[in-house]
Amino acid sequence: MKKISFKSQSIFMRLMLFAALFALCCFSCQKEKKLTTPDGHEYIQHTDLGKEKPKPGDYVYFHAQIRDGERILRSSRQDGVAPVMQIPLTDEPGRELSPVESVIKLIGLGDSVTVLIELDSMQQQQMGITSGNIMYYDVVLTDIETEEERQSRLDVVRQRESEIAGKVGATVQQYSAGQLAAEIKTTASGLKYIIHEEGSGDTPKPGNNVSVHYYGVLTDGTMFDTSFKNGEPISFPIGMGRVIQGWDEGIALLKPGGKATLFIPSLLGYGEQGSPPVIPPNAELIFYVEREK
Repeated sequence: MKKISFKSQSIFMRLMLFAALFALCCFSCQKEKKLTTPDGHEYIQHTDLGKEKPKPGDYVYFHAQIRDGERILRSSRQDGVAPVMQIPLTDEPGRELSPVESVIKLIGLGDSVTVLIELDSMQQQQMGITSGNIMYYDVVLTDIETEEERQSRLDVVRQRESEIAGKVGATVQQYSAGQLAAEIKTTASGLKYIIHEEGSGDTPKPGNNVSVHYYGVLTDGTMFDTSFKNGEPISFPIGMGRVIQGWDEGIALLKPGGKATLFIPSLLGYGEQGSPPVIPPNAELIFYVEREK
């Protein structure tokens, strides 16, 4: 084979680089395009992977952020809660779809789009939009679940509620009788806890999103809130003040799959004011918690 000179190689490489860049630009142009839904809502499709699309009645899970141009006003990743939405049934009379609903039902799993939502002056003020009257709603579709799949998943959790209630009731009695002193550990802030199962992996760092099932009671055993009733965990970013201080500190101790009981003094809970009508002032709270894997 004839050897190519250094100069020839340089020209050849530049041509190849140009060709690659041209192909990438063409690919991007084909993939990212401005479209309009049948009911007139505009959106930009960034990726079209050709995967499964939701059907009427399906539940879709997605990450979203709201932008004012390049300025991010709200992000589900920062909030720690991924939105979920049921695709409306096509035969719902008089039901007008929102721009986001109208677009999401058209895209597939893993696809990303930006919905262009036109606002009036009052909506602009409420949303904090300052650069024009368009709100940019970015979406990445992460999961699709049928109604049957969702109910089956939630039922597995719901069926555990009575079991968890029994365990927590026993813990409250033992705690009140002073029988857990050897098991309880206490942090510098005064949070007391028992790790029932360690889980595996790493404990979360500040800003990491966690999903947690919980069963919360007062020290007299009165249940005031639980995720086991509806089957859905709570999700939030650790250390961002989105939950009471005792949770931020206590859940940060758990690895994925970890289970624990937190004994939260009022200063790390709802303090002197409590949370009427269910949590009285200066109340110590007991939470059984499970961090999802």
